[in-house]
Amino acid sequence: MIEVFANGRKFSEWTDARVSRSLDHIAASFSLSLVARDSLGDRVRLFPGDSVEVAVNGTAVISGFVDRLSTSFAAGSHSVVVSGCECSGDIADCCIDSPLEWENKKMDEIIRIVCAGFGLSFSNRMNVDVGQAFKKFSVEPGAKALDTIVKLCRERGILCCSDGVGKVYLLKPDSCPRGPALLQGKNLMAASVDFSLVDRFSSYTVYGTGKAKKKVVGTSSDVDVERNRPLVVVDSNAVEKDKVQARADWECRIRKAKSMAFRATVHGWEHEGGLWAPGVICSFEAPELFVEEPLDLLVSSVDYSWGGDGEITELTLVQPEVFEPQPESKKVKAIKAAKADPWKAVKKAVQG
Repeated sequence: MIEVFANGRKFSEWTDARVSRSLDHIAASFSLSLVARDSLGDRVRLFPGDSVEVAVNGTAVISGFVDRLSTSFAAGSHSVVVSGCECSGDIADCCIDSPLEWENKKMDEIIRIVCAGFGLSFSNRMNVDVGQAFKKFSVEPGAKALDTIVKLCRERGILCCSDGVGKVYLLKPDSCPRGPALLQGKNLMAASVDFSLVDRFSSYTVYGTGKAKKKVVGTSSDVDVERNRPLVVVDSNAVEKDKVQARADWECRIRKAKSMAFRATVHGWEHEGGLWAPGVICSFEAPELFVEEPLDLLVSSVDYSWGGDGEITELTLVQPEVFEPQPESKKVKAIKAAKADPWKAVKKAVQG
């Protein structure tokens, strides 16, 4: 059962409900179609700005606010639709107030400070390696809080996520916990897949900067693309061979990973380990979709819904490489040696 608690009341007189969580959006969201009046004849009163808690089968999945109320009536009908998002949505919408600069802070320390400014808690509960402290990290005035967090995480191949109730944490896509297997004929109610070659190419060539005779070049090939479909990328920041090669290999991997996306529907909102949630790796097997051998896929989004078919969970599954960050290719600035001062000895003598 999906229950909504707000203004000291429990709202359960709804005709349609959907709760969504995704690795692509830090804030979970919800949408409810309610009857205009409850069983006691009282008018439903949920307005933008009201704080709410949404629970699925007794487990809180969203702690947030109502963003929108839409209501209408006609002959014989009166509808109310309420939608909103988790409280972490504020860091996606709003700018950092202060501070705008940090020194000798690790990534998780900066994220904790940013989150605290919006009343959110942060913990690195999965013990993700955050690397060394930043000697200095700063943002421009007007920088969005989430953009700052994403910038910090992307450089180190880490995702910043929320658990739906305002607790922010870090996730490494290639080391996610495992979930239950999804198998055609067993627990898959329905499934679909899109295969595409639109953004894939037979070869990837990346040029860095340098003189005409000394340009650094990196190449990579996709053996699954049989036609001649070359792609050339100019990376003006790359000056080293390993940087352009890493970029070429990444272009090949990321485009291949994004060329297929699966949707799966299962009965209920829970599996044997608890509620379905994004950020788990599932073994997927569906011969009707040409997946005849088990394929490890990452659950990137989860939609809990209730309607005519009862409790349904819709999963979006992708290859973990989809979230692999683009390799860093910034120019390495050489430190110039200071020029010798021919008058140094004279100045020292004059100054005594």
